[in-house]
Amino acid sequence: MMEVTMKTLSQMSGYSVSTVSKALRDKKDISIKTRKIIQDLAQSHDFVPNNSAIALRSQKSHTIAVIVPKIDSMIYGSMLNSIQHIAFENGYRVVVQQYQNYENDKYGCLKSLRSGGIDGVIVLGSSNGLEELKKSAEAHIFPTIVKKIEDLSLTANDYKSFGKKMINALFFKMENRDNGMD
Repeated sequence: MMEVTMKTLSQMSGYSVSTVSKALRDKKDISIKTRKIIQDLAQSHDFVPNNSAIALRSQKSHTIAVIVPKIDSMIYGSMLNSIQHIAFENGYRVVVQQYQNYENDKYGCLKSLRSGGIDGVIVLGSSNGLEELKKSAEAHIFPTIVKKIEDLSLTANDYKSFGKKMINALFFKMENRDNGMD
């Protein structure tokens, strides 16, 4: 099956690439009739927008990262469940990295994300090294929330609640940065 691009949609529809782009973004300077024609054509050919191009244009990737010690832990699994659910509801993808409880790997994970088109990061763990990481997080180019999990004996629902608080705190921080308030 051939990959359908905006250029392909332009050729198929007879409209310019610019008009196709605006129609797919539902811009009001394109007539309703033209938007419908182009959007229907895109849907019928299973058009998938190029997220890299969108991120480049908007300076937002709509991707957040979550760094945890272990994915298979009930604690972090529950938190990830909540984080991912809320992120998806808000139009964000989630990238997960695990540092396997090796102290320096938390820093390596953060460093590796700097060039990866990430809008924000949540770092979770239970080690004392997180306090140092929290102090250095301000130096990173994206909003970062660091949460040390103090009580490792709570229920899955308690950890889901923590996850909700973390993602909402990250969204708040990202919004304030976007509005020049950070």
